[in-house]
Amino acid sequence: MTSRPAPSKRSSAAAPPSEPKPPLKIHSLAVISERAQITGSKPIEIGENTIIHPHAAIRSAGGSVTIGDNCTVSETAIVGNEEGDVVIGDGVNIETGAIVQAKSVGDGSVIDIKATVGKGAVIGKYCNIAPLCEVKDNEELPDYTVVYGDNQRRINTTVANNAEVRDAKDKGQMMQIELLKKLIPDAPKWRS
Repeated sequence: MTSRPAPSKRSSAAAPPSEPKPPLKIHSLAVISERAQITGSKPIEIGENTIIHPHAAIRSAGGSVTIGDNCTVSETAIVGNEEGDVVIGDGVNIETGAIVQAKSVGDGSVIDIKATVGKGAVIGKYCNIAPLCEVKDNEELPDYTVVYGDNQRRINTTVANNAEVRDAKDKGQMMQIELLKKLIPDAPKWRS
């Protein structure tokens, strides 16, 4: 019979340092997943009915981040800029894996799956950045611009010229948010 030393009560692995929580202002009707990552030292504001999915990252290391009302930030999406503020308008969808470092994104816009919006870019209202497309640093897109294919651009005149289409889009956004509120539990850890 061999004798083994008694197990040590000390662990050799140090606990990973936790980043301090940034100054947060979260609307009471916003839903922030427990597994969302919210880090930085600058203020972060999240608006009414906005949904932050698990594994989405909001980073305010270099500037404040403001996310408007009725927005969604999906899994593995990253919002924040190490060099300045980021302002996301109302009703914006930031889809899975998208990276948004823009100075601003206008109301009703969609940043689709794994699309990239560079530092300092200004995105107009009701723009659509298609999957895997890129908006370069400091680029400005007028309202209703669609970026598609090999980063080609066009103006979506159907949305631009028809308030009923914009209203239908906004109504669809609210329906999606109401469903997501039932599916994604809100984490009290972000409220303290």
